Amino acid sequence: MKRFVITLLILLTARLAYAGTILFDGFEYANHDGETPVGWVCDDNSWLCGYLDKDHNRTPHDGNWYVYTNANDSWMFMENMMSTQLRYRYYFWAISDGEYDVEFWAGSGPSQSEMTTLLLTKTVNTSEYQQFMEYIDTVAVNYQYFGIHAIAHEGAYYLTIDDVQVDMVDKYEITVTPPSYSTTLTPGEQTGFSFMFNNLGYEPANVIITPSSDYFTDINLSIDGTVVTTFHAEPNESLEIRGVATMLPSIEIGTTCWIDILFDLDCSCASTMFTLWAIAEEESVEEFGYTAMNIYPNPSTGDVTIEGDGIVTITNILGQEVLSKEIMGKETLTLGYGIYFIKLNNRLTKKLIVK
Repeated sequence: MKRFVITLLILLTARLAYAGTILFDGFEYANHDGETPVGWVCDDNSWLCGYLDKDHNRTPHDGNWYVYTNANDSWMFMENMMSTQLRYRYYFWAISDGEYDVEFWAGSGPSQSEMTTLLLTKTVNTSEYQQFMEYIDTVAVNYQYFGIHAIAHEGAYYLTIDDVQVDMVDKYEITVTPPSYSTTLTPGEQTGFSFMFNNLGYEPANVIITPSSDYFTDINLSIDGTVVTTFHAEPNESLEIRGVATMLPSIEIGTTCWIDILFDLDCSCASTMFTLWAIAEEESVEEFGYTAMNIYPNPSTGDVTIEGDGIVTITNILGQEVLSKEIMGKETLTLGYGIYFIKLNNRLTKKLIVK
């Protein structure tokens, strides 16, 4: 019942989020070297595709393909619906031999005469790839197309663009990734966990953290080593949240336990939640007169010895599998810094800390 109430509160307080990529073109598919990019309208062929080291010796930011122009004034257009009800974020990567102004326009059709609204202008004057980003807060009308207009300054010879992306965004939108994590613990045992907090909105966020649990005590959350109950996140910023908590020693074996960590903006305009799930298990299992698994040293500085017979599976704090192999008796492994969960024969689980 408690879980249902918390979920309902989130749904009632969170604004509808529109986030999602509506256009991404890295120019990687179906294009041909020296031809206009597929899906774009380029009436005068002033924008062309390049692949790897063309005569101007460009290296794309992501993948092998890109588009470039050497014209003083060049346009290309693509269908891309824009609504007055939504907000947008534009990204692109670019380099230039000299200096180019890059304009993003919106309009009713794929031609210069039908482009009616200038959305953003960026000046590209770097010889290495640089990412440019701009939030579009409002659009005056519903548009069907957008255009990219490049204007060369004196002495500029080439402009190269890659990874053009348009996202729908809300003013306030926050998420956590992953939204939950599952593990097993011994009653009275302390556990560590981590996840990412993401501010996807185009406004800065002042965040309030509220952890809640009937099964854990000593719940602490930190950012960059500092314990926090509130923090600030800039637009498009992601922060790693690290947590520690101790399962109550009175928890019965087999009980499913959880911690809900609620993130609220101080404007009460968006919320999100991370949940740690844990099943209470015995510390060890005696089989045929011997302990099923032994791990030492723990904590470790990197090298750890595992004693046991069977399939050992090691996962990190995000639940991602690091290693799975069969051992017989004793084996020493080397692991990087972090918190791991080591499972033997898909039954017994123990936590390992590598400092």
